[in-house]
This record gives sequence, C-alpha cells and structure tokens, in this order.
Amino acid sequence: MDAFQCRLHFTNLLSRLTASAVAAKQAAQFALKNRDVDEDLFSVIVEQLQSKDCSMNVRVNILYFIETLCEQSLKADYRSYVKMIQHNLQLIVDAVAPNNPEGAANAETVKKVLQSLNRKGIVDRKTLKEMTEILAEREAAHKAVGESSDDTVSGGEEDEEGEPRKKRLLSDSIIQQRMEEDRERHKRLRENIWQIPAPQFEAEDPEFEKAWEEASDLNSDDFEIMREENEILASSVV
Repeated sequence: MDAFQCRLHFTNLLSRLTASAVAAKQAAQFALKNRDVDEDLFSVIVEQLQSKDCSMNVRVNILYFIETLCEQSLKADYRSYVKMIQHNLQLIVDAVAPNNPEGAANAETVKKVLQSLNRKGIVDRKTLKEMTEILAEREAAHKAVGESSDDTVSGGEEDEEGEPRKKRLLSDSIIQQRMEEDRERHKRLRENIWQIPAPQFEAEDPEFEKAWEEASDLNSDDFEIMREENEILASSVV
C-alpha cells in the first residue's frame, strides 16, 4: 500500500470512528503498521479535525483515538506519533473544542482526555494547566449564552406573537447519539482512571504525587479540625 492509498484508507477509518475502543485501536494499529508514512498519516488526523464536514462528535472520537494512538505507540516503543501530537496539542485542542458554543460543549471531555494523557506521562503538568485554563475560559464565556438561549438560536423567522422563532443548534438525534457515545467514553475513562505511570527514578513515588496534586490547600477549617482532634486526644489521656 503506497502513501496515497494509506491516506485514503486512514481518512476512511477516521471519518467512521465511533466511541468504540475497538474502532480506535484498529485505526491506531493501522497507523503504527504504516509508520513509514507517519507524517502523512498525522496530517490526515489534522485535516480531519479541521474539516468543515467533521462534526463535533466525530472530533471527540478522533481525540480519543489520539489517546489510543499514544498508548499503542508507547507500547510499540515508537514515539514519532507522540512527539507530533505533543507538538501540535494546541491545534488539536482548538479543533475539538473551538471558542464557540459547540466547542464549549466539548471542553469538559477534552479536559478529561488531557488529564488521562497527563497520568500516562504524555502531557506534562504545565501544559495540562495551561490547556485546562483555556478550556475553562471558553466554557465560562459561552455558558451564559447557552443558559439565556436554552441551547437555541434565532431561525430568522417570527412566531405568532412576533417574537423571533428559535431552533435548536443540535437535533434530537445528534444529542441522543452524543449521550450514548459519552457513556461509552466515560466507561473507558473509568477503566483507566487508576492507572499510574511507573516511576522513572527510584526516588519517585507516582501514587504520592497524584494524591498530592489532588489534595486541597491547607486552610482555616483544617486547623480547626486539628484543634478539635487535639482536644479529644488530650481529654482521653488519663
């Protein structure tokens, strides 16, 4: 299979991606099998994400495929795809969760995937923090718009009372499909949530680092609890 045929076949695989882990693995295996044209295949990923014909739901599926591709690449000890993904991560995030109402709806899912990639050592903490802040800003910027319009926009027509007629941004069938695929994606995330990368150095403790990052900052409530615990301890000592 030459480079042109690889591009065509890979494009077809990505355009038909679902939330199924099997579909993502098949596409990842194809990419690794044809690693001699890895740059061409990666360009296909970018083209699909930026295509006007690629729905927001399919873009999320491609993002999950990217996570699978990273996992499979590391298992195969082949880091070329991982490096290209790391280098183009901002572009990928912008394509899956652009700064618009539809993109804002994908922001939470993108954050979960980034967190998963961070746990696997593919995205560093600094990048994760920066991307998360950008996504949070996009969510906040479009949340008020979504609440005020109840997920609707003017259709350019008026109702019987002369008010602008509204229509949904997404059809019921698309919303239903998204809900079903989100359930499948969340199931996959739950399966991987406890994965902790192996330490690179003997002194490292990934489990402790994970707990430390997730722990809240020490505050006045904590000191109050300590004081109460100390009083209980003191009263119990004879």
